[in-house]
Amino acid sequence: MNDTSTSDSFENVSLVFFGGKGGVGKSTTSAATATHLARLNPSARVLLISFDMAHNLSDLFDTEIGDKITEILPNMHAIEPDAERYTEEFVSTFVEKAKSLAYSLPIVKKLTNLEEYIEDSFSAASIPLAVKNSIFFEEIITKAGEFDVFVVDMPPTGNMISIFEVPRTSIQILLKNTLESMDKVISFLRKIRKINPLHWFKSPKKEQRNTARELLDMLRELDKRGDLVMKLLKERSSLRFVSIAERPSYEEIRRAKQIVGKYVRLDGVVINKINPPSCQCECCISESENQKKYIDMIEHEFQDQNIWKAEKMMTETIGIEKLVEFGKMLYKNNEYGEILHPSINGDDDVK
Repeated sequence: MNDTSTSDSFENVSLVFFGGKGGVGKSTTSAATATHLARLNPSARVLLISFDMAHNLSDLFDTEIGDKITEILPNMHAIEPDAERYTEEFVSTFVEKAKSLAYSLPIVKKLTNLEEYIEDSFSAASIPLAVKNSIFFEEIITKAGEFDVFVVDMPPTGNMISIFEVPRTSIQILLKNTLESMDKVISFLRKIRKINPLHWFKSPKKEQRNTARELLDMLRELDKRGDLVMKLLKERSSLRFVSIAERPSYEEIRRAKQIVGKYVRLDGVVINKINPPSCQCECCISESENQKKYIDMIEHEFQDQNIWKAEKMMTETIGIEKLVEFGKMLYKNNEYGEILHPSINGDDDVK
């Protein structure tokens, strides 16, 4: 990978993440935002991605999307990627090379009963899920360079934070996992002085050294991609929490606020499913009073960020027309640039 050319190709890319508790409307908000941005700027190339394992973009757009980049509008596409498929090639290749190194050890050739143990230790299933998610995250972001804007529907808060965290540690985790597997196979050999596959052999053959170098090259490539993703998160990204005006949702984003800042810029909160003023039944009035309490709490807790508000839709938000309606309600008169890069202190027409 050419670091300079790759970094330059992402110089004008923007990433907008939506996170929060499950069931608060992250997917709807993400889909409506991507649609709204694409319509506001027909020259912008927008990609909507679902990183939530419970994909529902296909349901929202009422069209089959799945694990392929699918056109929604002329300048907007969407994908519900399969993390396993995206990581399978890298993980499988890495595992096979590590396995071949293990089999080339003289001790393994003498103890054939180790074969089953090696097969179990060096397998795609043995790679931690966090690393698979990281590889998947890096792969789809860095390989989709033909887009200007990524709108990302993130999984619920805990998994979202792990995705933000892992790019900076994936190489360490993967290397540690590989070394632990190797160490189990040759645990009686205590002469390993450096964490480097080139030192696993006293007199390595050329083929062994080449395989070890290939493993290290794969780790270095993963490390470079991780650096790029961390750079994009820090410099080109915006996180918005989606919440409803209830205590569990409020508490989750309040706690998450303390954590996410070291990974990505937090630009604000979308308060979703607010009862419209027209709801005047006894039940609605009581619920609205409770919502008002938590809206006030959210606005106080996030007073230095932007607050967007969306009323509860009276019908399902399904299809382009309904998502357009939702986007207009959410962003009102905000222009394309204001939505992508809102001022950190917010403005009256956003609140």
